[in-house]
Amino acid sequence: MSTDKKVRGITAKDGSTKARIERAALLLFAERGVDAVTTREIASACEISEGALYRHFPGKEALAQTLFLAIHTRLSTEVRRAGAQHDSIEAQAKAVVHTYCKIADDDWSLFAYHLITTHRFLPSPDRPEINKEDSPVTAIEAMITQAIKRDELPDGNVALRTSMALGVVLQTALHRFYGGVDGTLTAHRDALTRSVIAVLRA
Repeated sequence: MSTDKKVRGITAKDGSTKARIERAALLLFAERGVDAVTTREIASACEISEGALYRHFPGKEALAQTLFLAIHTRLSTEVRRAGAQHDSIEAQAKAVVHTYCKIADDDWSLFAYHLITTHRFLPSPDRPEINKEDSPVTAIEAMITQAIKRDELPDGNVALRTSMALGVVLQTALHRFYGGVDGTLTAHRDALTRSVIAVLRA
């Protein structure tokens, strides 16, 4: 990886050694999967020693989790913010879809990494640092629950409706990752919004 000072960090200052480590790891993890990548390969990709990498991260798993939590926390925060700015479920759905598209297109590599590693870092008893109560899923579930209480949506299984609505965006993103959908997510956001609203009202 280039030592260009403009290398974008994930949690670190742009251009710093830590930023270079984060970006190199992100690209390798997204391409080959976390398990297939070694710390030696990450260090080599950003042209530092393996020992220098360990001065910033205790190991590969900690690095992988740091990257995941950075995008996961951002999505959670921005989805809640988008929902709080509107009073109707249609306006909230549009805002959330636009938020997902904006975040995805802002740093596609990071968004794709989150997409393909969510199963690895889902909240569980052995991962208390990942708060299952603060996630994009719980934020959207809360919006749908309130919409049902306002009689904007018919009563039904909130978890199922949330997963179906999110699936519209995330499955499209996954297809883009594998080359099945062209262009940015933003280019498709109006169609995604209409589809999400249709799912919510089904």
